[in-house]
Amino acid sequence: MRAPTMGRRLYSALLFVAVSVLGGVLVAGLAVPTASVAAELSKAGATAIQAIPKEVETPPPAEGSKVLMQGGEVLTNFYDENRVYVPLSEISSNMRLAQISVEDRRFYEHGAVDLRGTLRALVQTSSGNTQGGSTLTQQYVKLALIDKAVADNDKEALAAANDRTFSRKLLELRYAIALEERLSKDDILERYMNLSYYGAGAYGVEAAARRYFSSTAKDLTLGQSAMLAGLVRNPATTDPINHEKLAIERRNNVLDVMLGQKVITQQQYDEARAEVFDRSKITQTAHGCVASEFPHLCSVVEKTLLQMDSLGPDRETRRSLLNRGGLTIETQIDPRTQRAAQEAVSKYIYPNDPVIGVMVMIEPGTGLIKGIAQSRPEIGNGPGQTYWNYGMEPNLGGAEGYKGGSTFKMFTLAAAINKGFPTSRSYDSPKEKEWKGEVFRTCDSDVKVTKPWGVTNAGGAGEFNMYTGAKYSVNNYFVALEQDVGLCEVTQMAEKLGLKLSGTTFAKAQLPSFTLGAAEISPISLANAYATIAARGKRCEPIIVKSAVSKDGKNYEVPSANCQQVIPEGVADTVADVLRGPFQGGTASAANIPGYNIAGKTGTDTGTPTIWTVGMTPQLAGAAMITVDGKADRYKNLRPEKRSLTGAMIRNNTYRLRGSSGGEAGAGIWKPAMTVALQGLERGNFVKPGAERATGETVDVPSCSGKSLNDCRRILQEAGFGTSIVKVENGKKAGTFLGISPRSKAPKFSSIRLLVSSGPKPKPSTPPAADQGQPAPPPASQPAIQPPPEGGGGDGNR
Repeated sequence: MRAPTMGRRLYSALLFVAVSVLGGVLVAGLAVPTASVAAELSKAGATAIQAIPKEVETPPPAEGSKVLMQGGEVLTNFYDENRVYVPLSEISSNMRLAQISVEDRRFYEHGAVDLRGTLRALVQTSSGNTQGGSTLTQQYVKLALIDKAVADNDKEALAAANDRTFSRKLLELRYAIALEERLSKDDILERYMNLSYYGAGAYGVEAAARRYFSSTAKDLTLGQSAMLAGLVRNPATTDPINHEKLAIERRNNVLDVMLGQKVITQQQYDEARAEVFDRSKITQTAHGCVASEFPHLCSVVEKTLLQMDSLGPDRETRRSLLNRGGLTIETQIDPRTQRAAQEAVSKYIYPNDPVIGVMVMIEPGTGLIKGIAQSRPEIGNGPGQTYWNYGMEPNLGGAEGYKGGSTFKMFTLAAAINKGFPTSRSYDSPKEKEWKGEVFRTCDSDVKVTKPWGVTNAGGAGEFNMYTGAKYSVNNYFVALEQDVGLCEVTQMAEKLGLKLSGTTFAKAQLPSFTLGAAEISPISLANAYATIAARGKRCEPIIVKSAVSKDGKNYEVPSANCQQVIPEGVADTVADVLRGPFQGGTASAANIPGYNIAGKTGTDTGTPTIWTVGMTPQLAGAAMITVDGKADRYKNLRPEKRSLTGAMIRNNTYRLRGSSGGEAGAGIWKPAMTVALQGLERGNFVKPGAERATGETVDVPSCSGKSLNDCRRILQEAGFGTSIVKVENGKKAGTFLGISPRSKAPKFSSIRLLVSSGPKPKPSTPPAADQGQPAPPPASQPAIQPPPEGGGGDGNR
């Protein structure tokens, strides 16, 4: 016999190696005649005998997560790789046949290794001409190792997975053999077709079918299948979106192969070649929040997910799971409600306007956010775009806070009622009043107003109780009520109801101006505080994610609303009843929706840089806000106290704002949004408070006999009573303290009149003028405050 050539000796050695691998007896340092082969084997041997990696056997498919709104409508998808994993039964036989024909025609006939193809590749690789893996199983092993390395962000593992050295080929071969011992051919084919990249951002056959044909893997035609099967080897240069001609040529090559293998008929071949690529069917799966219909709403969901400990110990791990874990995230966002909110805001305030409009809605008793809309709906730095979510807290993308104006009067009201003050508590509230020198109680001490602080009522003047004071938003009434209740109780009530302050603490917010809304907050926080009243005193934290579930059914813990009863139901019921007034003829009447039981409050910050309407039903609470944009040309050169909505031109200079909280924030945004949102919801009613809430517990009134006016006032206030000075025509000298009314018993925390002589009644020279500027009487269900008898009848100093 002729002495064997070097080539034949190398071939025999490689054949021996292949047979050894197939027999499972590959050992480190296996001696072969070629030094280079021996060196490669000594490097790979120790690794080759290890057990198959778990990621190769059962890899978690890198599949994106989807976020659903109520009813199953998709808000967005999050993914690194656009993949939808489907079982083999959901992949058409056309696709399976095309993929096998062009990649591994004898896939179901041979084992893990096709000896002819593998030995050819190993020979060529050892000679310096690196060849790819030959079987689908080997290709799948490579894909799985790459996918795992990418998921772990392991650059070394990724480089190793892409390594095409001889030792790497042997290692992949060993894994392929072990894999086929554990998985069926169908299992391997399913994994391969779900893991492969088909170009244009489509990973897996299902995503590719949707991307190119607006179809599914189950419904792919023969022509479509041949096109997809031809993309796998070089997807970057043959995808039909960017390289249509090359993609069709490659499709036809695949069909030629299938016809040559006699797996399709001539008729099938001709029909498939005649198929035209329909570019109108190309689709792009919404990816990330920028591509969502509601980008800022989506961003709140995304930020919430990235803060969830259940998704991983750090932000990077959570992001990876979100983009690759195939989660289904459900929210309670009602798309109809969300679109109504966005439409209402967008119709009233345009993106390029110098002001900003916001509407947020939340469900009382659950904390579920139902809608978030703003006048700049797109994310970005361009004109009319923003990265800020003006409705939310800073940790969820919110901007700076906004002063709440008279919406804060609700907290004073709630604190007073919770303390036992009757709704009949009345104060004489002049149009203008200087509060300098007055003392207010905080949690730690008394605070005296040392600087001039003049407070002006937006409406009329006179004597008001809680119902009329809230209805007409009487500033001096609520400052007086706050003074008697105490700043500590008022601010603690705001915190208890769920209000969150921006840039300060409630301890530092204990200022007399708190009841007039001097502190900054976010719209969602304010809406949630009102929702606590609507839920009869049950406070819930605002939440947006209802559930997060993996494909295998694993539930991830989502943020809890942490609902708890924070004030008695009767207190909340009374507050809600009082706050019906603004929508029934009061400051929010322009925003009222007939047929619904609505309570709430308007608010205007000093100087009118921000206006509000906050309204609630037992089923839904919403806050609408319009505020200046300090960076707009109109305002950027003005000091903050000079920035006002009044006179600002909006909607392409077709409307000039008046700065009306009820007429613009209310009628313009809140009403149209809530009208749609409330449709289909139960028209529930607030619970009517008991009659005792109007009068309170009857107690003895301290005697003021022999006391001066100031001493009597101090004694009554220390006993918890309010006081108001009433001028009475009397024969006594003007300024004489006549006594009090009532004198013996009165409702606890009610107001006692301090009767002071205005002098004798003058003889009229002309008919008396009609009374001017008095407010409407309180609702019939509440007793009106009766005037004291002329002459007082008290036991004061005469």
